[in-house]
Amino acid sequence: MTMYIVISILLLFMGLLYETINSTSTDLYKKETPSSFFIVPSFILLFFISTFRGDFTTDYTNYSILFNTYNNYDFLDIFTVGFYQEIGYVLLNRVIGIFTSNEIYLFAVTTFIILFGFYHHISRYSVNIWLSVIMFVTVGSYYTSFNITRQILAAAIIFIGSKFLYERKFFKFLWVVILASLFHKTALIMIPFYFILNFRINLRNIFLISAGSAVIIYFFQDILYILQNFGIYDNYTGQSYGMTGASFANAVLPIALAIFSLFNSKKLDSKNNNTHRIWFNATIFYAVTNTLSLQIQMIERLSYFFAPYALLLIPYIFSKMNNKYLKVIYVIALIAVLILYNYVILADSVFDPYYFIWEK
Repeated sequence: MTMYIVISILLLFMGLLYETINSTSTDLYKKETPSSFFIVPSFILLFFISTFRGDFTTDYTNYSILFNTYNNYDFLDIFTVGFYQEIGYVLLNRVIGIFTSNEIYLFAVTTFIILFGFYHHISRYSVNIWLSVIMFVTVGSYYTSFNITRQILAAAIIFIGSKFLYERKFFKFLWVVILASLFHKTALIMIPFYFILNFRINLRNIFLISAGSAVIIYFFQDILYILQNFGIYDNYTGQSYGMTGASFANAVLPIALAIFSLFNSKKLDSKNNNTHRIWFNATIFYAVTNTLSLQIQMIERLSYFFAPYALLLIPYIFSKMNNKYLKVIYVIALIAVLILYNYVILADSVFDPYYFIWEK
């Protein structure tokens, strides 16, 4: 766990240093320090840690084997072989294979795309970039991408294309979803959520979402059984991987963030701002999908499409607090909880201990 604690501390140090320099430069020169002062070093740190991680996760080995398998075929043959994985991911592997047979470059490219997707959107929309990045690392999708890379790659593509979701440009957003689905089919869930995430924040809709979620949670096993009768997930049995319930610890923080957002929903300009409304609704569904995962763990994977918006919503709510001392207390408390939560989730998991690939 030492590496994960060190990463959190380094990011916190970079963020506080940026805030200190920014406040000083603003006072002296009336000009803010560029956000790149934090973005560049933190990006390099996270890129290095992810690219050169060891093979301590199951999917690392699988991705290495698949990389070598794809590159045993001629380029045009990959379109006719019929691999189980989505064609976008297969094609990405094969393009990289033109230049190298070293799978490290695969992890370098996928890491860069994932980080670029999250950093690009955070730097454009977050009111507190360094806090959003710390959330991304501790409770977001960063460490998860070490294992289920294809899905987080799809989530990063959706996130970077969320501009079209905010601006209500359906067909442009549809193309983004289709592109993401070429790396993981679950991205297609964001097509109906283009409409669902635009619900108005009011008591009636909050009640409907809460009631509907409660019904789904209660009858979820029956709903899954009906879906399997139509051939959806019919290859999954109760003994299959991910079909048992997830640990309650995984759902604690998403639920806490949703409750915090509900209590502070009045701070959002939800009537005139699609962006705030979508962030809020996505954070609620982040909690709902994690709650559903308590029955079937695989459902947690859908939450990765909603989780990124919480990285933007929580810092924005903090920024709207009038009492600056209370705001500081909230930020300190959140960071402490994030680091502690990160420690609890990763301890004694496949991620612990962390080691670099050359240390094996």
